[in-house]
Amino acid sequence: MRHGSFGSGTFRKIFLSYTAILLIPIIVFSSLNVQRNIMEERQRLHEKHASDANRIGAVVDNKLNELKNLGKVLNGELWVQKMMQNTNVYDGEFDLLKMLEIRRNFENSINSLNVLSFGMIVFPEKGRIFSSWGIYSEDNFFSDIAVFDDETQKMIHNTILEQQYFKVMPPATMKLWGNSKRVIPIFQSLEVVNHPRAVLVLFIDSAYFSDYMRRFGSIESKDILITTHGAPIYRQTRAGADGEPESLRSYELFVPSKESDLQYKMSYFDNSVIGIGNLFSSLLAIMISVAIGALSAFVLAKFTYRPLGALLSKLSAAIRYDDDKSSLVSGSEYNYIEKSFDRLLHENEKLQRSMQDYENAAKSNLFMRLLKGYFTDDQQMNSLKKFGIGYTDEMHYSTLLISFHAIRDVSDFDRIRKIELMTIMIVEKVMNRHGLDYELFEVTHADKALILSSDGIFGQDGMMEQIASDIAEEIDQTCGFQPYVLSGTVEKGLVGISKSYYAANESLQYILFSQSHLPALQEETIPNIVDYYYPTDWEVQLINNLKIGNLDTSMQILYEISAENGKRDLAEASMIKLVSLLMETMLRVLHELNLDTGIYAKQFANKAKGENIGEMWSYVYEVGTLICERNRYSNTTSTIEAGSRLLEYVNENYTSADVSLKQLAEIFQMSVSKASKIFKEVTGINFYDYLCRLRMEMAKELLRERSCGIDDIARRVGYENVYSFKRAFARYEGIKPDEYMDSAM
Repeated sequence: MRHGSFGSGTFRKIFLSYTAILLIPIIVFSSLNVQRNIMEERQRLHEKHASDANRIGAVVDNKLNELKNLGKVLNGELWVQKMMQNTNVYDGEFDLLKMLEIRRNFENSINSLNVLSFGMIVFPEKGRIFSSWGIYSEDNFFSDIAVFDDETQKMIHNTILEQQYFKVMPPATMKLWGNSKRVIPIFQSLEVVNHPRAVLVLFIDSAYFSDYMRRFGSIESKDILITTHGAPIYRQTRAGADGEPESLRSYELFVPSKESDLQYKMSYFDNSVIGIGNLFSSLLAIMISVAIGALSAFVLAKFTYRPLGALLSKLSAAIRYDDDKSSLVSGSEYNYIEKSFDRLLHENEKLQRSMQDYENAAKSNLFMRLLKGYFTDDQQMNSLKKFGIGYTDEMHYSTLLISFHAIRDVSDFDRIRKIELMTIMIVEKVMNRHGLDYELFEVTHADKALILSSDGIFGQDGMMEQIASDIAEEIDQTCGFQPYVLSGTVEKGLVGISKSYYAANESLQYILFSQSHLPALQEETIPNIVDYYYPTDWEVQLINNLKIGNLDTSMQILYEISAENGKRDLAEASMIKLVSLLMETMLRVLHELNLDTGIYAKQFANKAKGENIGEMWSYVYEVGTLICERNRYSNTTSTIEAGSRLLEYVNENYTSADVSLKQLAEIFQMSVSKASKIFKEVTGINFYDYLCRLRMEMAKELLRERSCGIDDIARRVGYENVYSFKRAFARYEGIKPDEYMDSAM
């Protein structure tokens, strides 16, 4: 294969990829732009039609309002009020001239509205009708002048007898003086009573109303329909609308009348399409964009191909020495790049496994810290995120302990390993069944811890006890051995992990202690003397944070102790005892820092006399704050000299099982707290961490040499028993001593 052809297929693929990447957005954007123009045109046309529909409704409402005003005017006329009286007293006032004047004025009012055929005032109780032609009896008027069919006449008669504010009736056909007309009756009571004595009845001439709508209506609407209670009153279809293309869609707008119960429905053609000019401009823009996009894709492909081309050139040179170079074909360069990466990945697998082992050990150590109740800070939260542990203070947690202390033959490593593997599988099965997230890790060689987590609260209705029972029973069925499985409480927040762990561990230690020392003592006979919550690890952390002046963490520990004991609903005496113990801790820290304790002890004693628990808690918080604010360490020359002597002694005697802070204090004639403080100021870490680090380094060297067994190594580095050595080694190194020995081969 020629050098020039190697990689040409890759360049073509890159060019085509860039072309597709650039052109697809252009085409999509152009299509969206055309669609947007159509939607804007449709919206503009809809707003125009809505305005036109509202105008048509206003035109009809204005005319209806004029008809209403006529009723209001007539209602105020004195002659109308006199005529509706149920008496003949006023008949003498209406002579011929007066009646001619009234009829003429009434006719002028009717004609001024331009849409009425005629009008009349009906006096139902008198059975008389007043019109511009005179006064008639109701029967004569509807038989000789305005003749309706029987159904319409009956409807008119019934409507007159009812109180009507302003009612529009469906159109009806009548004969007025022998001439046929299409009219729309409108009824308006001139008296607001159930059975009015005078009713104004107006008849809108359909021809007049059509002329009015043609003059003041719409020229854009396809159709106008006016209805009352669903019955059509008036319909207008624009001339030529029937000849519109069938493909042209139409839509309807409904406008309710503001003056009556009429409903206006207007139909309009939906002719919102983009103009040919805009369409041509969009197509031209697309063509120009395609040309520019193709050119840009070519330029980008050239720049992008440069580093890949250099890599392929080197690869092609190496292929000459490859026995399989004859199998190369054009476009197969990616196969050789893939093979190169495969080799890199294969070589990297060992490193990845080593890193995974390290991360597992570090992760297990982090879980151990959470069990002990390390309070949250930025560094700890970053550690959780670093190892992919999505724990937050808003989640709920619970802890399960699985203990294998009941195994009598601890030398049967195969059986123990089998039980551990089956435990992992069984735990996964049970947790999937209950739908909970969990982390399983080893606490000691005989215990495993299980941290359960959830975004919401869980554990109701004995759920945790059921989980523990399921795990124990399935392990028993599978391995013929039933471990101790103890569940802690369900708590919220990261500190809740520690609370739950101590609850489970307390139950486990009680079981182990009862089996060894109290076989005949029933559980219910043991009094629960200490009912407050103040674990030793929390006390140690409180003391350490007070000494170094860490106010935030110190206050958090106090708050968690207060909140946890608040949930336990302690008796007043127990709560006073708890607060007093916390105050004793504060006084001990003050004494170790060489601060005067007398005034604080007296003030707390005065508050304790009042037995006001709230004031006692407040004073504990106050003293803790003062300790953190007043505490200032300083490495003086004398401190450095004393620390150097302590450090020298530890470096020379760390393999002795007797070395301790108490021994150092006795040898150098100082208090235990002062020895601890000076040692930490000089070394930067506390005494026991420094001592364990020295012992672990020596132990690792002996394990690598394989010159003696693990029991002998434990004694040589300063541990009285192999169990303590194994726990310390696993804590500081993340793996067991025998696993470290195997990995060092």
